[in-house]
Amino acid sequence: MRKLVLPIVALLLLSGRAFAGVPALQQEDAKAKAENWIMQADSTKALVESVLASAIEAGAEDHAVAKDQVKDAQHWMGEAAKALAGAKEAQATEDYVKAGNMGNMAWQYYVKAGTAAVLAAKLASGGD
Repeated sequence: MRKLVLPIVALLLLSGRAFAGVPALQQEDAKAKAENWIMQADSTKALVESVLASAIEAGAEDHAVAKDQVKDAQHWMGEAAKALAGAKEAQATEDYVKAGNMGNMAWQYYVKAGTAAVLAAKLASGGD
């Protein structure tokens, strides 16, 4: 029995040291994820703005059906802007989990806006 005590104590001590660095690694991982989502949201925003501008230029705001898609895209752009601002604010305060979640949400909103913008552009151009 006594022979087992020393290996068990050593194992417990070593495992405590091994796990001591885990929160730091999780923090670094959360930071990287937050940065990635914010970057993706920013790049998607630029693309969606371009598509929406093209749809409006093609007359989507005056089209019977496409105008609703333009409104939908603009709505989601507004929601995305709020979420992206929240993500950047959380990142500035080093709340990387919140920043990542908000960045992901912003990206999803931009995707919704982009979908509506593409549909508006297709409708305005005759569906081609």
